[in-house]
Amino acid sequence: MKVSDLSDIYQTIHNCRTCNSNELTEILNLGLHPLANSLLNDKQDSEVTAPLVLIRCKTCTTIQLSINVRPELMFQEYLWVTGTTETAKKHCNELAKTIIETFEDKHPRVLEIGSNDGTLLQALVDNGAKEVIGVDPASNLQPKHLRGNIKLVEGFFSHELASGLSSEIPAVDIVVARNVLSHVPNLNNVMQGINEVISDHGMVVIEFHEASKILTELHYESIYHEHTFYHSIKSVQAALSQIGFTIFDVSQSPISGGSHVIYASRSKKFLTQNLQMALQAEETLGVYEETAWLDFAARATSNIAELREIFSSEGNSRWIAFGASARSSTLLNTIGEGSKCLNQIADNNPLKQGKFSPGIRLQICNPIESIDSTVEKVFICAFNFEDEIIEFLTKKLKWNGEVILPLPNNIRRFQI
Repeated sequence: MKVSDLSDIYQTIHNCRTCNSNELTEILNLGLHPLANSLLNDKQDSEVTAPLVLIRCKTCTTIQLSINVRPELMFQEYLWVTGTTETAKKHCNELAKTIIETFEDKHPRVLEIGSNDGTLLQALVDNGAKEVIGVDPASNLQPKHLRGNIKLVEGFFSHELASGLSSEIPAVDIVVARNVLSHVPNLNNVMQGINEVISDHGMVVIEFHEASKILTELHYESIYHEHTFYHSIKSVQAALSQIGFTIFDVSQSPISGGSHVIYASRSKKFLTQNLQMALQAEETLGVYEETAWLDFAARATSNIAELREIFSSEGNSRWIAFGASARSSTLLNTIGEGSKCLNQIADNNPLKQGKFSPGIRLQICNPIESIDSTVEKVFICAFNFEDEIIEFLTKKLKWNGEVILPLPNNIRRFQI
């Protein structure tokens, strides 16, 4: 896609995406970064960069990015595939079962926003859903392997797309959005789209990387251009209120190193103890307070400086990174030139293998082929899959050496 000037790439926001206030405060400026999932086919390929700045709305406390990058540049060819990790597959199966059990009709019609490779769609059908509809803009992720009454729609979910769908299909009982409402620049438009397709007695299920985890465990590497929002339960409720929905329950998810799954309906329901405790935790941990986020920024800056020192002093070792995720792009490009001492980035996703990471341009490789006895250290970028990766290294590859985890919180180093 040809990009002629900066206005073709991004626009700076001057008002909060949620409440429209112009009282926005800078929290953390990570400088210019490439688009985190825009992998390169050749090391010499050109790429676009854009500011990566975390800001906070003083009026409604929503944490968000300072710019909107054109969605077409980030999502029409998407290389994060849900079914790549066992953790994500297991979670989708458990979530599908919980969704069906929570709704009064055990054979509901379900629409998923951002259905990716269809892992959750299939799990919903397998657990009793009458029909499922998946909406996703990535043309490369239209899965062919799905079984049952599954309809796929290619496109960005919006009020406009939903209006077209509502004229073709009956209202759905459940709308699911897993880790996608953090990605949309116009959240209000998406809410109106949900309102267009869902029945009066419907339920909305939203999964998102919880702001309290980002804040307390220092997940600054989760800041990248796809993530326009860093949601709390409070900010999600503010969005849902626009269409008359109220959150009544919350559960925990292992995805992204710690996520919330909220359940909302139009009808009045008793607020579960889990929800009341989660809301209290956000309050206690300072999720709504500017001082807590400024402290987060200071701790992130200190962690980055420590990582730069490690890479500078130990760059002659034979290193390899593990996990060519969007989060690894933020992490390695924030570390900067020092991270180029890594030989490669290993990743189990075959769609990424052979390509080059954005910014620092490390080749992405198959870990089975690249991690051998000559590798001294493995730098686990995807720390949120720590247990799965270490099990893979020790049991599948029979590798031993030093593992370095940059996060959560403090850097950890140990032998396996």
